[in-house]
Amino acid sequence: MKYKRLFVLIWACILVSLTNAQGINNSLRQELLSLEAEDQKERIECAKRSGDEQIKCLSKIAETIDAKNTKRLNEIFEEFGFPSVKLVGKDGSQAYMLLLQHSTSDTLRVKSLKPIKKAFKRKEVSPSEYAGFVDRLRLHQGKAQIYGQGFSFKGDGKMIMDEVVDPKNLDKRRKKIGLPPIAEYVKMLEEIYHLKVDIPKIH
Repeated sequence: MKYKRLFVLIWACILVSLTNAQGINNSLRQELLSLEAEDQKERIECAKRSGDEQIKCLSKIAETIDAKNTKRLNEIFEEFGFPSVKLVGKDGSQAYMLLLQHSTSDTLRVKSLKPIKKAFKRKEVSPSEYAGFVDRLRLHQGKAQIYGQGFSFKGDGKMIMDEVVDPKNLDKRRKKIGLPPIAEYVKMLEEIYHLKVDIPKIH
């Protein structure tokens, strides 16, 4: 009897695993990964240019690739809701998050806010993805950002951190959700964009 029950438990675990595997929408996952690959390819090319040229390049991408992707993301959200890890796998969900960051629609960001908060609590969304999403939405709404992830290109070949709530406690808030100090993030941005990155005095 004991072994029979053990067999039943093992079989139940196998069924759960099979159900989870079958829950992945591979077609949608592959589509999101393909859109992400196109997005990143174009942005990597932009990053090779000078400051002013990067701005022009990114503006062009917004009008073409980002606008097209935003339309498709809206369609995906209407049909499936937020593409969770359970639906499209970790890499598929990460692709959605990146594409959402570059979306031309704040309406889509607002609709995605609650499910993204839930996904972050489940640790399916990384601290950098979550903070970047929250900060961008707040900045687009005319509010100061919380985590300091938002920086703007300036015409003099610089990037400058956008307004942030309570700057003195910025690193404390970043640490609380698992982000590195703002100085480390600035260094990373400089390496990616090959530009001078400035932040206001926060201490």
